[in-house]
Amino acid sequence: MSTSFSFSLKSHKHGIKYKLLYEHLKNVGETSKKNILSKKIENSELFAEISCLIGISHDFGKGTTYFQKHLKENKKTEKAYHGKLSSIFGYYLIKKYLESNNILNSSNQFLPFVAWLVILKHHGDIGNLMDRDGELEKLNELETVREQIEDIKRNYFDELKATYKNLSPIEINLGEFFSEFDNICVEIKEKGEELAIAREIKNYFLILFFYSVLLDADKLDASGIDFELLEREKERWNQIPADLVDRYKAIRFTDATDIDIIRNEAYYEVISNLREIKENPGDTRVLSIELPTGCGKTLTAFSFALKMREIVREKIGFTPKIIYSLPFLSIIDQNAGVLSEVLLEPDEICTWEKFLDMSEDERRNKLDSIPSSLLLKHHHLVDVKYKTEDEELDIDAEKSLLLIEGWHSEIMVTTFIQFFHSLITNRNKAARKFHNMINSIIILDEVQSIPYEYWRLVKDCLAHLAYTYNCWIILMTATQPFIFREREIKPLITHKEKYFEKFNRVKYLVKLEAEEFSKFKERILAEILNGDEDIAVIVNTISASKDLHKFLRKELKGIYGEAKIGERGIAEFKHLWLINLSTHVLPVHRAGRIREIKERGDMRKIIITTQLIEAGVDISVDRIYRDFAPFDCIVQSGGRCNRNGEKEEGICEIVYLKDERNRGFCNIYDSTLMDITREILEKKNYVGENELGLFIQKYFEMTLDRGSEEKSKGNLEAMRRLNFSDIGEFKLIKGDRPKIDVFVEIDDDASRIWKDYEEIRSIENRFERKNRFLEIRNEFYNYVISIDAKDAEKVMIEPYLGQ
Repeated sequence: MSTSFSFSLKSHKHGIKYKLLYEHLKNVGETSKKNILSKKIENSELFAEISCLIGISHDFGKGTTYFQKHLKENKKTEKAYHGKLSSIFGYYLIKKYLESNNILNSSNQFLPFVAWLVILKHHGDIGNLMDRDGELEKLNELETVREQIEDIKRNYFDELKATYKNLSPIEINLGEFFSEFDNICVEIKEKGEELAIAREIKNYFLILFFYSVLLDADKLDASGIDFELLEREKERWNQIPADLVDRYKAIRFTDATDIDIIRNEAYYEVISNLREIKENPGDTRVLSIELPTGCGKTLTAFSFALKMREIVREKIGFTPKIIYSLPFLSIIDQNAGVLSEVLLEPDEICTWEKFLDMSEDERRNKLDSIPSSLLLKHHHLVDVKYKTEDEELDIDAEKSLLLIEGWHSEIMVTTFIQFFHSLITNRNKAARKFHNMINSIIILDEVQSIPYEYWRLVKDCLAHLAYTYNCWIILMTATQPFIFREREIKPLITHKEKYFEKFNRVKYLVKLEAEEFSKFKERILAEILNGDEDIAVIVNTISASKDLHKFLRKELKGIYGEAKIGERGIAEFKHLWLINLSTHVLPVHRAGRIREIKERGDMRKIIITTQLIEAGVDISVDRIYRDFAPFDCIVQSGGRCNRNGEKEEGICEIVYLKDERNRGFCNIYDSTLMDITREILEKKNYVGENELGLFIQKYFEMTLDRGSEEKSKGNLEAMRRLNFSDIGEFKLIKGDRPKIDVFVEIDDDASRIWKDYEEIRSIENRFERKNRFLEIRNEFYNYVISIDAKDAEKVMIEPYLGQ
C-alpha cells in the first residue's frame, strides 16, 4: 500500500545514518512472511501472516520521544525501553487479525500470546513463564509503559496511525488499543497461565519457531543485508546433482582393495533403500547407518542425503537443506573438506583429476572458494567470512557473522553443541537459527557421543523436529545407542553383523588389573625402544597426557639426543616423532599435527593423546594403548588402529591406570557406564573386531536398563511448562570445572595477532571494536586454549574483547 505521509520516526542508527522505523517494520514483516512461505509446514500460510504482523509490531514502542532521544544521544533510560509496549501491541494486533478474519479458534487461540512473548524478548533471552520474577510478572510493572503511551498520544500518534494504516492488513484503532490497554494485559497473563498449564512440548517449539523467524529478520534488516539478493544467491543451489558422490567416487577411488570392496558394498546397500523410501518419503523420518569405523560413512550418508533431497522435491514439493553435525571440532574440518571436494564444480578448468594433482596449498585455496551459500561450517573457531559470488552482496565481518550464526546455507557442517543448543535453548543468539534447521535432512555423525542421560530428551526433540517441521534424521555410528526403539527407526544397513564379521583389523587385549601410571610410563618407553610400530596412547586426562609426553621426551632425549621441534610443535627425534594431541595443544598446531600424522607415512609416530581422536579422526596406527573407559569409547579408539587394513592385525590394549593415590583415571566417566563396561569385559582376555556387534548391542541394552532418565525428564518438563530459563541450563557436554581462555604468544604470527588485538582494544566505539575483532577472530582463537580457572594465576590476565 502506498503512502504520502512523511515519516520521521527512526529505528536504528549506523554511523551518521538513520533508518526509518516505518521501513524497518515493513522490511521485517515482509522478510518474516517470505521466510515462512518458503517452508513446508502445516499452517504455513496462517503462520506467514502472523509472523508478518509480529514483524510490523515488534518495534512499535520505538515511537516515543524517549527512544528517539536515546537513538540520537546514545543514552539508555528505562523509558526508552521499547519491548514491553511493543509486545502488548503485538498481542492486540494479532488477536484483532484473527477475529477480523473469523479464524480465532481453539487451535490458534494462543498465537497472540506467542507473539507477545517473542516480541517482549527479541532483545534478550526468554525466561521462565510463571516464576515469581518470570515473564508474566512483567505485566504487573506497567507504570513506565503507561507513560510511553501518553508520550505517543502527545507526539507521534498520527505517525504511528499512518504507519499501521499502510502496513496492517486490517484496520487498527490506536485509540481503542490505548483505552483497552489494562484489559489486554490481564488477558495476556491469563492466556500465558493457560498455555503453561497445558504442558505440551509443541508449544515450546511453536514459540521457538516464531522467535527464530523474528530474530533473524530483525537482525538481517538492521544490519543492512539485502534479503532479496541473499535469497537469489541461495536459490542457485536448489539443483545440486543427486549423483554427485557417485561421479566423485568413480574418479577419486580407482583402486579396489579388500576394504574398498566392503565400503562399496555398504554404500550400495544404503543407497538401495531409496527405492522403497521413494514411494512414501514422508513415512520414513528417522534412519540409521551403523557400520564399523573406516567404512566410508561420510560419503555414503552425503550421497544418500543428496538423493533423498531429490525425492523430497519430487514427491513432497520442497528442497530440504542438509545439516551434517558431528561431536568434535577435531573432525569438523576433515569432514567439511570431504564434502567440499565432492561439491567442487567439475569443469574444464578444474576437473577432479586436476584437483588431485594440485599442491596442498592449491587444493586448500580451491576448496575455500566454495560459496558459503552452498556450504558453510559453523563452530566457535570458524573464520568469520561469508563467501559469495554475487558482487552486489557486500558482506563485511559483522554481516558474515550474522549469516554464519543464522545458518544461511544449503549445506551446514556444524558441531553437536551448535545443533542441540539451538534445538534446546532459551537464548536469543542460539534460537535465531532454528527456522533454518527445519525442512532439513539432518545427519548426526558419531551419535554415540550423546550422553545416555539425554537419550530421551534428544529422541523427543528430534521426533518433533522430524514429524512437525518436515525433517529427516540420519543417525550414524559404529556403535548405535538406543536413542530410538527398533520400531521407531529404519536401518539403512539391515544386517550390520556381516560387516563387523568381515573386519578383523584389530584385536582388543583386555588387561583390567590396576597398573600404576609410573610403571605404565616405563612400559611404554620399553615398547618404543624395542619395536618399530606406530603407537597411540589414549589416556583419560590432559594432565596424564602431559605427564607421559614430558617423561618420554626426556627419556628419548637421553637416548637419541635433543629433538628438533617442528613448526607445529612436534618433537622430531632421529628415528621417530613424539606427538602430543589434546585440547591444551593450540588449535593452529592441533590441526597441523593431525595432518602430519596422516601424510607422513615414512616417519614412525608415537602419539600421546586423549579422547580427542576417538570419534571419526582419520588416522591409523599399528598399536593403541587405551586407558579404561566406557565401552563405546574403547571401540571408537580401536577404530584408529590398522584402520585401512595396512597389516594383518593391529592391537588395542585396554589398561586400567591408577595415580599415585591409587585412584583410577577413569573416574572422570559415569560410574554406571564403567560398571557395565567392566561386566562385559572382565571375563575376556581379548575381543576380536568381528565380535564387536554383539558386545555393542549388550552394552547399550544394559545402559538403557540401568541409566537414569532424570535429566531428560527434567528438561522435557521444563519445555512443557515453558520454563525457558530452566531449559537454558541444558548442557550436552558436562563441564565439571570453570575454565578460562588463554592466548599463547608462541611465534611471530601470534605476536602479530596480539599486536592487532591490542590496537583493537583501544578503539572507543564498541561497535567498531567488535567488528574489527571479528576480522581477526579466527586467527586469534587459533592461539587460544582453555585452562582450569584455578590455574589462572599462572598466566597474565588481559580483559576479554568481543561481545
